[in-house]
Amino acid sequence: MKKIVCLFIFVVALYSCSKEVQPQELKPVSLNGNWQFLASNSINEEELFKASYNQWDTLQVPGNWDTRERYSEYVGKGYYQKTFSLPKNWKAKQVRLKFDAVYETTKVWLNGELLGDHIGGYTPFEFNITDKVDFNKENSVVVMADNTYKRGAWWAWGGISRDVTLMANDDVRLVYQHITSVPDFEKQTVDFTIKYKVENNGSTSAFGKIYAEIEGIHKDSLSLTVEKASTAVSYLKFKKPLSDVELWHFNAPNLYQLNSTISIHTNEVDTASDKFGIRKFEVRGEQFFLNNEAVRMNGINRVHDHPVYGNTEPDELVLKDMLDIKSLGCNFSRLMHAPLSKNLLKVCDSIGFLLVEEIPVWGDDDPQTFPDNPLTKKWMKEMIERDYNHPSVVAWSVGNELRENDSIAATWPEKKMTKNQYDYANSMLDYVKELDPSRLKTYVTITTYRKGEIGSEPYEKVDFISMNSYGSAVELTKITHDKFPGKPIFISEIGIGQIGPAPKGKLKDELVGYLKKLKDLPYVTGISLWSYNDYRSNYRGTPESGFREWGIVDEKRNKKEAYEQLKEIYDYWSIRELPENSK
Repeated sequence: MKKIVCLFIFVVALYSCSKEVQPQELKPVSLNGNWQFLASNSINEEELFKASYNQWDTLQVPGNWDTRERYSEYVGKGYYQKTFSLPKNWKAKQVRLKFDAVYETTKVWLNGELLGDHIGGYTPFEFNITDKVDFNKENSVVVMADNTYKRGAWWAWGGISRDVTLMANDDVRLVYQHITSVPDFEKQTVDFTIKYKVENNGSTSAFGKIYAEIEGIHKDSLSLTVEKASTAVSYLKFKKPLSDVELWHFNAPNLYQLNSTISIHTNEVDTASDKFGIRKFEVRGEQFFLNNEAVRMNGINRVHDHPVYGNTEPDELVLKDMLDIKSLGCNFSRLMHAPLSKNLLKVCDSIGFLLVEEIPVWGDDDPQTFPDNPLTKKWMKEMIERDYNHPSVVAWSVGNELRENDSIAATWPEKKMTKNQYDYANSMLDYVKELDPSRLKTYVTITTYRKGEIGSEPYEKVDFISMNSYGSAVELTKITHDKFPGKPIFISEIGIGQIGPAPKGKLKDELVGYLKKLKDLPYVTGISLWSYNDYRSNYRGTPESGFREWGIVDEKRNKKEAYEQLKEIYDYWSIRELPENSK
């Protein structure tokens, strides 16, 4: 018990110290808290700004309207309104309004003027409101969130689900700092690259200098010029002896901190601070290697869902869930079919849990699966730019349960093109490599083991095959390997029917057998049970409770008999030896 308490304190300390740094006078202003709320699919949006908000309901932000009984089944448009005033010392600054996530289609107005829109419920977006905000009186922001769009079996929780923040900067600011730190085990060095994106909102060119410090490792600087009303990208590159650093591993999640400052004419104008880890996760032949060591890893998927919190992911829930998952012997999973919350990623960084992150493209009938889709590219870019520095993220996935076969081709008249998921995956894998060549790439397939489809997968472009199995798992995995040899296979989901309610829900004997036998296949690098928790759903086959009972714990985190079964199985996995040719 004492060890668990110590681990909890250690994780909280690591988790809490990764923050965006700003000068005190430019400290971000949170707009979280009570907002006015109106659920309506019929209101004329022009009338919104004439409405008496005293007649509206109130909701907490972050939050989901469907956690409230009166809106629990509501699907459509929800309108949020809040007033705010700005600090007087922000008058000469660039002011931005940032949303970490709103589900799913969003419009935002400031003082009655439309700022813009955003499509996608899990990634951040922002607006520069410098020329639109009023410093002399209260300002009113109105947000429309529409949860009509739905993919997958999980609940489409509606609303402003993550933080809303007002931010201020000088004309020149650091948009992001992305650090790549790759060990070279032959040369016994670590290659560091820091990529800076800098924005200049001023009316003249800016000549500046960036000062970088990795605490305990390195200090450096670079000069750069950013033309007026534009952005610029610059790089810092350096090497360090491998012996001077501690690597990040699921058994030793060592973290470092990168602090950077940008100065214009010796005046400090912006700072940034990010945690990162030094590690190398790669594929050699049919195995995963972490820091030059062959690894095979257990996992379980987790749905961002709770009857009280919806998908808002409060810190205490995320930390408790992930520590519990880690205690089961799990250290690798895709977890969820959508970009994960920032606090969950920080926890995974601090406890040593490896992740595949995925954009919400799901199924062989997903309307987004056409080649060079600008929307899915936008989702991928927003996710990668936000999550680049997290050592827990080792791969990107472009979709779940895609069918790579021309036989399902259908015409989409509005796009004047043929729906072909092969072309979608093919183009998206190229785009992922362009955005982040340092990580592995994959997608989850449901066709590798089907007859007559050899050659219909973009096999050469994935670094490992991800496949879901809900029956005959060992046989289907062998077929996949025979058809597409030479690459690792990750069983990204496995199950056989719903487990049942707590406390008696159990894994079926057939599934237990699959889970144990898959360990004997040397090319299987990991398995991930679907799922950790029961989750709300209106998908076909959902019990009358309204929660799909695939979890080893229920929606309130009460354990089932399946919990101990899985722990025993993963203990079995952990003592099994890797094949001789992988050592």
